[in-house]
Amino acid sequence: MTLTLPIGVLYSTSGTYQRISNHARCGALRAIDEINQRKENLRLIVHEADPRGRLEGYHRGIESLLQRGVRHVVGTTTSASRKDIVPDLERAGAQLWYASPYEGFECSESVVYLGGSPNQNLVPLLAYVLRQYGKRGVLIGSNYVWGWESNRIARELIDAAAGEVIVEKYFHFGEGDFASIIEQIMSSESDFVLNNLVGESSYFFLEQLDTACARASRRVPVLSCNFTECELPAIPRLKHIRLLSSGPWFDVPGNAFSARQRMGCAERVFSSCYTCAYTAVTLLARACEAIADDDPEAVLAWLQREPQATPMGQLSLQPHNNHLMLPNVIAEARDGRFEIVHREPDALEADPYLTRTSLSSFHALALHPASAPNLRVVK
Repeated sequence: MTLTLPIGVLYSTSGTYQRISNHARCGALRAIDEINQRKENLRLIVHEADPRGRLEGYHRGIESLLQRGVRHVVGTTTSASRKDIVPDLERAGAQLWYASPYEGFECSESVVYLGGSPNQNLVPLLAYVLRQYGKRGVLIGSNYVWGWESNRIARELIDAAAGEVIVEKYFHFGEGDFASIIEQIMSSESDFVLNNLVGESSYFFLEQLDTACARASRRVPVLSCNFTECELPAIPRLKHIRLLSSGPWFDVPGNAFSARQRMGCAERVFSSCYTCAYTAVTLLARACEAIADDDPEAVLAWLQREPQATPMGQLSLQPHNNHLMLPNVIAEARDGRFEIVHREPDALEADPYLTRTSLSSFHALALHPASAPNLRVVK
């Protein structure tokens, strides 16, 4: 007997961050298609809603999906959109499978977090960069929770290393004029820029900074925890920026998952947003098949029993906070693709509130190392 279950897909196909959102949507839909072709006793029926990059569209979209009997939704890209629909999910007893990196300081029983929290991406990235490039940074971001919180954590980490934040500035979604902040970057002795802009604003900033660096015969490291392969075509001509990104997975030569995905797929390059959304659907389907139901509580209980095979390795879903353990890889964009420059030796448990994250590597960089071993932030 075939178990037929509805699954919601909630991604924007247009708007300022459409490249990221569309890539994640492709990963989710590809996984659903593979499951429906491969499994004889499970069939997933897709119900889609497209918010078109508008925050109010997510609320309407989740209402539409819940009305159609959906109990599991793969989707949303930004933290603002995720936070907007969590009350609806909690009220309905439904589950969101969130496959994007986020800023931490959240733990909902109605959300499975698969994209990485700050200790899984930002902390290792800054530990690497402060050692390699120096401790004077510029922090910029989109003017919402991802930019605010990511830069606040970065400031704490830089302070722990006795470094300096030269300037910190925020911009509206879709902003295209970065002349003032670039002038500050070029006139300062900054060692790096942490870029927490999202979507088109990030592309505009990188192009304008690259032009300024070319004029000044200077090369500036620019760091990100949310820039992936799907966005590289938007900035094909950058030659004067060292673009480094931190995440759980990159599409590097020899990757078996990428090779399999390219067979019969229109996509030619893959990304962590694609891979994490694909993983979300795969884990959900595996649990539903095992328990012959899509009850969210039972699904999570089954997944939390033992590590699960994923394209990123054997990973565990942490029962105390619904976050997936993740590897961390730091890669640099070179000739239109990312090349790995650093890899953490083991997968990292998520610590979304940063209560157990050691700052010893940052204190070691300070002239007078501090004695406090952990970063503890009270909100």
